[in-house]
Amino acid sequence: MRDHPSHSDSPSGRVPALPPAARSPLGLELTAAAVRGRFELQVCADCKAVQYPPREACHRCLSSRLAWAPQPDGGELISETTLHRSQEEYFQERVPWRVGLVRLDCGPTAIVHVHGAVPSAPCRVRIAVRIDESGQAVLVALAAAGETA
Repeated sequence: MRDHPSHSDSPSGRVPALPPAARSPLGLELTAAAVRGRFELQVCADCKAVQYPPREACHRCLSSRLAWAPQPDGGELISETTLHRSQEEYFQERVPWRVGLVRLDCGPTAIVHVHGAVPSAPCRVRIAVRIDESGQAVLVALAAAGETA
């Protein structure tokens, strides 16, 4: 992921595009946890399944008794690709952009942004939850602790 120029740095003087901001109300809970510096996902009170993305019913038992709880930040990058084109204006200005699938140690598989220092898949990664420029939480795969990249 690369830094981009701020409005004052923009040679054209135009305001840079923002990342897509559409999120479900449940997705805002992920953002609230990220603001507190925590990686939290929904856990079913009945069957203990951890789920991502957030939803109103458990993917395993359909219970609606879901609570947000801290999760370990480890996982395995199982596949990746580099986007060279995008329909979203924000990403058009920033390609190439790495994205991948990470099988989280807590169970679910998530689509994440992949930091440039992460080796090619398959490899161990740690997940960081960051707030993007639209104010929403995004998952980023970082090189696992102790790995050189």
